[in-house]
Amino acid sequence: MAPGRLITLTTDFGPSSCFVGIMKGVISSIAPGVQVVDLTHAITPGSIREAAFILSKSYAFFPENSVHVVVVDPGVGTKRRILCLVKGKTLFLAPDNGVLSFVMGKGDRLYRVSEDAFFLKPVSRTFHGRDVFAPVAAFLSRGLSPISLGPKVSDPVKIAPSKVKVEGGRVVGELLFPDTFGNLITSIEEGHLEGKRVRKITVGGRKVEGPLESFEEGRGKGLCAIFDSFGHLEIFCYLESAKELIGNWRELEVEVLLE
Repeated sequence: MAPGRLITLTTDFGPSSCFVGIMKGVISSIAPGVQVVDLTHAITPGSIREAAFILSKSYAFFPENSVHVVVVDPGVGTKRRILCLVKGKTLFLAPDNGVLSFVMGKGDRLYRVSEDAFFLKPVSRTFHGRDVFAPVAAFLSRGLSPISLGPKVSDPVKIAPSKVKVEGGRVVGELLFPDTFGNLITSIEEGHLEGKRVRKITVGGRKVEGPLESFEEGRGKGLCAIFDSFGHLEIFCYLESAKELIGNWRELEVEVLLE
């Protein structure tokens, strides 16, 4: 059997979890030889917004006929739906909890995954990654049409966009989540500056150096800022954790004053 579409996996299971390996085992049993890429299994447990952000920033770097599977699913075992999103030639498989909010666009199609002929039996209450997402992804990889999964959906759950306000030489955003290094990703993108020079950056009223051109430039400077590979302003502390240095970061605003 020829290998099918590439499959990516994004979960909050943790990098050492056996659950990831089990999902891969199910996929390999149904679609032998298919390539499976671990996008990340380090999503903060239950963080739908973080998963939505990572997915939206990552999927375009894969072949356009890939199947992107997201299992960040606090509602597993409830009546929440599972959705298949068709975006051109790209497919997404995820719970209907808002995790697809930032990739959905005009002209995309959504199907409810309800045809249990493609599930493992019995379906457990707590591990739909194994019993639903993995086998369905494998069948999609082999060429199954999304229309076979269930009816069309027109009312998916959506989460609000990240907060950013641009007014009068001032850009105000929020801290979204920390990365592996403790750097804090913000909702402020380079385009929000409209080509203007930065005069001052603060987080919760604390001064931040930057934006800098490299992490190394922040040596000995405490809290610093840099525009990351996704074009978002990132708060960091050279070889330390900005998350730990700031402390209770979740409710803090990021302010950028422009010249």
